[in-house]
Amino acid sequence: GPVGGRDGMNGLPQVWDELRRRGLAKGDVPPAMPAEAATPWHVRLMLGVCGWLGGLLLLVFAGLVMPDPFDSHSLVVVGVLLLIGARMLLHGQPPELRAQFALSLCLAGYGAIAVAGAAWLPVWGAFLAAAGLGLVLAVVMPNAIARCFGVLALLLAGEGCFRELGWPSPVPAIAAWGCAAAWLDETRWAHRLGQSQAPVSWGATLALWVLGLAGALLPGMDLSVPPAWRGLAWPAYLLAALPLAWVAWRLSARARPAVRGWIAGTAFTLVLAGAWVPGVAFGLMTAVLGHARARVPLWVGGLLVALWSMGWFYYAQAWSLPRKAAVLLVLGGVLLLAWRGIARLGAPEAGHE
Repeated sequence: GPVGGRDGMNGLPQVWDELRRRGLAKGDVPPAMPAEAATPWHVRLMLGVCGWLGGLLLLVFAGLVMPDPFDSHSLVVVGVLLLIGARMLLHGQPPELRAQFALSLCLAGYGAIAVAGAAWLPVWGAFLAAAGLGLVLAVVMPNAIARCFGVLALLLAGEGCFRELGWPSPVPAIAAWGCAAAWLDETRWAHRLGQSQAPVSWGATLALWVLGLAGALLPGMDLSVPPAWRGLAWPAYLLAALPLAWVAWRLSARARPAVRGWIAGTAFTLVLAGAWVPGVAFGLMTAVLGHARARVPLWVGGLLVALWSMGWFYYAQAWSLPRKAAVLLVLGGVLLLAWRGIARLGAPEAGHE
């Protein structure tokens, strides 16, 4: 039968008492095994640098021994070999040095195959091949960083493919809804996906931040809908920004009805603003999720994305100074209301400190 009572193992003392009652153990509770000391961060940093340096030297050696290292056929062969080698090195629980070395090989292999695809395929086909290869990395590679990179490459390359074809892209909406669902129900998804949960969540989050900043940093990959699809522009923007309102509604479930209504109204106002500046909606949504889940990198990164997008939108407008001042005042008030709402939203999920 189960040891430790109805709830199973409730701790070493309870289990030891149960074993003594059944005559399976004698004496006092044995001392707990000391936990292994974590490797200091500066040691991990040096090991990581050594691993990446080893990968760079291996690439230089491959370039010297190959007759034409920039030939597309050679790039494919080298890329596949690098990915296979990285997968083998990442098997099991590799030490830090080996893991970083394998990660450098993984990214180099992805880049080599992507460059070869760009030489063989049309631009949209190269993006599609890069997205498919990102999916392979996300599924096959056991390393969390490699999987995160795979999810990021899948979403961004998919966005580039849709932009190149001139079709309305569902990628921003998929990334936004996926990010919101992954962080809102983090424990449930961790139970279902296991170690894949964190790479998928962070990959979708990073892709969402890049898409939010695309209008300012990557003009060729902005979220503008092609002229043939202008009628879908507003619904597409709204669908991508709507998860902000869903997150606010879910996290304010324990608030009083009046407070919850005020939070929902503020969130919908920000959703409408996000239809013009997607980075604001994406950044604020991740900032709210990071605050509610006690994830400092998540809320800091989201807040920086929102501020950057807001500043870019403000300075990109050819408005008069009085109009800009009025808009800046309104934006400041909206941010103040949003911050007060964030302070009232949710609490860290059970199991996260």
